[in-house]
Amino acid sequence: MTDQEKVDKVIDLYNQGLNVDDIAFQVGYSHPKSLTRFMTGMNYKWDNRKKNYEFYAKGAETNRAPIKDKEVTSQKSVDPLDLLENQDVLSLLQQSGVLLQLIDKQKVRSNNLSNSEKSSYSFWKKAQEFAFMRKASYTTSVRLPVELNDRLNKFKSDTNLTQTQILCMSLDFFIARFDSKVTKN
Repeated sequence: MTDQEKVDKVIDLYNQGLNVDDIAFQVGYSHPKSLTRFMTGMNYKWDNRKKNYEFYAKGAETNRAPIKDKEVTSQKSVDPLDLLENQDVLSLLQQSGVLLQLIDKQKVRSNNLSNSEKSSYSFWKKAQEFAFMRKASYTTSVRLPVELNDRLNKFKSDTNLTQTQILCMSLDFFIARFDSKVTKN
């Protein structure tokens, strides 16, 4: 089904009085927001009076003919959330977890990893641990020298880690490494 056929089907289903969940499912989406993103990407806007989508073009009247498929595909970019509606993508994502587990098991079995590979793996694993913390936490502020702040910002952009991840990982590493050297009274 082409994008324009999908648009026509959505409009027809709304004219039949179906609800948004049923319509989204019938045109291949599991969530109504995905349907909304699709229709918006195709230059359609919800009209509350008509209880249906209407074609619109910015700066133009709303009774214009819809854009043809070739024009739309050349203009619109792929929405990552729409990829989650694709069964092939979902299948690959489900299988990727199994593949990663197999790779991890193979790495443990072979035990042929260099120290840099092991530290790199634990580095990213630790980063993920601090990315989605579900633990109680504190908010704190820290004053950093300008040079250190610049280094932190460069590291953030190079690694795509958040400032929280970097600071948590740094403190965790520092305390683990130097805790035994602190004299305990």
